[in-house]
Amino acid sequence: MNRAIKIAIQGGPSSFHETAAKQLFPAAHLHMVSCASFPELCETLESGLVDFAVMAVQNSLAGPLLPNYGMMDQYGLSVLAERWLLLDQTLMALPGQKLEDIQEIWSHPIALLQCCDYINSLAGIKTKETSDTADTARILQEGKITGVAAIASRKAAELYGLEVLHQNVANDVENYTRFVVLSREKSTAEGNKATVILSAAEVKASMDTILEKVENGLELTMLQPLPLENPGQREHWVLELEGQLSQEISQALEALTVVAPNLNVIGQYPKAEAPLPQDRLAGCLSPIVKAQIELV
Repeated sequence: MNRAIKIAIQGGPSSFHETAAKQLFPAAHLHMVSCASFPELCETLESGLVDFAVMAVQNSLAGPLLPNYGMMDQYGLSVLAERWLLLDQTLMALPGQKLEDIQEIWSHPIALLQCCDYINSLAGIKTKETSDTADTARILQEGKITGVAAIASRKAAELYGLEVLHQNVANDVENYTRFVVLSREKSTAEGNKATVILSAAEVKASMDTILEKVENGLELTMLQPLPLENPGQREHWVLELEGQLSQEISQALEALTVVAPNLNVIGQYPKAEAPLPQDRLAGCLSPIVKAQIELV
């Protein structure tokens, strides 16, 4: 019998990360290793306790999870594949609870952000950030906590026996998150998308090259500065380029390496078809970069 592939995910059973992992490895026998945070996920993969990790990097409403790109760079991880997942953010509570009984809503901070319009429409409701959507449902069920609702997937409501109070509470029903497969090893495979980390100076030096590639048919789908962890830290940016052919991306990376020799190619891999047009994906391009692209 084949050994199960060990996958580190953020969250537990019925989390969106678990669903994404099953879709990214559809034919494999998987053993999920739950992690309470994204740093723990990266440390678990780096340590060799798992074969791969699946991590969220972008949401269509909340924008890119920029610290996660920084962690890929920090831990020397490589992207092998990606997939978009439609999130069914659902409000749930213990059976018998009604919406008028709810005083607080608990969930992961990104989920709360995705659902802020709905939450703000409920007068007097407080929010509390938790480490995971599905695990919040488990906490309510195990603690028999009344007066509190969780935002998580419908699968989590079913798993933990919670009652759905309201379906599709995200700001937009077309609420997608992009997940990537991470490896400790650098992939030698080629694909029609690349994720790259550059210093701020290298971004400035390579802008002409980037704009030339955009003008020649490649799509710049991400260019944003990464958050600084320490006061003296050098600023880095994440860049993502997509094309129709792997060869186009390989040639673009070669050209970028000439003007930015210290860039870190996090991964070159097959792009997943984006479920929404680029202009409907929040926060992908810095306003400064956007203005330059519009001139091309």
